Amino acid sequence: MSAVSIAMLSVHTSPLDKPGSSKDAGGMNVYIRALAQALSQRDLNIDIFTRRTSTELPSVVQLSPNVRVIHIEAGPVAPVQKNELFRYLPEFAQHIESYRKQEQKKYDIVHSHYWLSGVAAMPLAELWDVPHLIMFHTLARLKMMANPAAEEPALRLDMEQRLVHKVSHIIAATPEERSLLIRYCGAAPQQVSVIPCGVDLELFTPIEQPNARKQLHLPVDQPVVLFAGRLDSFKGPDVVVRAAALMEEEPLVLIVGGKAQHDREVQELQELAQQLGVQKRVRFLEAQPQQRLPLLYSAADVTVVPSYHETFGLVAVESLACGTPVVATRAGGLMTVVQHGETGFLVPRCPGFFAERLDATLRDPALLARLKAATRPSVMQFSWYRVAQRVQMLYEDLLARTEYLVAQ
Repeated sequence: MSAVSIAMLSVHTSPLDKPGSSKDAGGMNVYIRALAQALSQRDLNIDIFTRRTSTELPSVVQLSPNVRVIHIEAGPVAPVQKNELFRYLPEFAQHIESYRKQEQKKYDIVHSHYWLSGVAAMPLAELWDVPHLIMFHTLARLKMMANPAAEEPALRLDMEQRLVHKVSHIIAATPEERSLLIRYCGAAPQQVSVIPCGVDLELFTPIEQPNARKQLHLPVDQPVVLFAGRLDSFKGPDVVVRAAALMEEEPLVLIVGGKAQHDREVQELQELAQQLGVQKRVRFLEAQPQQRLPLLYSAADVTVVPSYHETFGLVAVESLACGTPVVATRAGGLMTVVQHGETGFLVPRCPGFFAERLDATLRDPALLARLKAATRPSVMQFSWYRVAQRVQMLYEDLLARTEYLVAQ
């Protein structure tokens, strides 16, 4: 497949954005960037199209010899709330086609990420007469099932349903997601392949805990509990703060995410910690670069993932790769990633349950040691080499099917 070129679309968030720095920058950014680079090592050419949000961004950023991030103007050159982006999708698609013509480029497959990108990709796949592969990352219907109080736009629900019936193929991160896509969204069984997300096993590797804590200026003797990710209520950072207030143990709680200044989510969590009387042992750090995250995971005794739902659960995988057990919500992909009682624990999404499980884990050194020993071996299957190999095989299958149909 040395000559194959892939057009990846990520409209609402860029693979160049720091995960956790905003409500739209998270695991999907990491996934797209890492997958593209892993695929490029298999002799594929990847162009990632994303919306320009700043005049300071260059038109093209070369991530590696075969991977480019291309900034496309659509709507204001400024951040726009993702639910407002739908109106700019025709312009986004038109400008991608203009760029393709200008570069005299031919793409063999369109690979879209999230529903907005899927909508923009539909006319391009039709115009170019190429297969359209999508990974939704999150689905409105499944989010609403996980949290009935959360409303999703009717437009999104309609468009996701349309995409399910229109695209050539869908990647699901877990068998559970595949099952839900078939059962609740009407996907055909042969239309959905399970390919997990990946983790950089060379970057996310254990660091001696005393060394990690020394570098981060953390106390050596106090237990440390970590939350890392977007400070979105769906992700549950408030659940961690509330759990800390209910615990009998008194760990230092690290909340890593958001911006250093003028971040409303950080301020709200700080006020909550103050109201609950745990402000002295809840510490906030702004979103950290990927290279620094292994230090944080390694410094912690336990990582907490209290999301309503995770399609995959990248934070949990990264933590396990660094040798740190995970206490997570019994939901979505977390039930695949975290092996209950072996690499961590799965609990109902309630501060009391998290508090009880964290107390029991932190006060039992033998249990903690046993969990730690099992963590990294449990995620070796998620290497980017293996993930990229399976995605490439799917690309080859889609192209072979396309050639067969043309021949008919």
